[in-house]
Amino acid sequence: MTDRSDEYRKAAADCLALARSTISVGTRASLLLMAQKWFDMANGPPSTGNGFDGGLRGFNDEQMSKPQPARSPERSPRGYSW
Repeated sequence: MTDRSDEYRKAAADCLALARSTISVGTRASLLLMAQKWFDMANGPPSTGNGFDGGLRGFNDEQMSKPQPARSPERSPRGYSW
């Protein structure tokens, strides 16, 4: 059986890069889960806070530090008031 761990790590990195570029929360979550699976296949489940968990933590910290765009107030449907 050949060692394909480098290919799996690259697939995980590709998923993380795509997750960074998408604006869809659902797509981002799916890509992060997929990256986790690729990483686990390459290395086995992480036993420390390094590796994928460290990368995920960095990604989340980066996302949380970005300024959020101002949202317009949501309007209720005609005839309804919340």
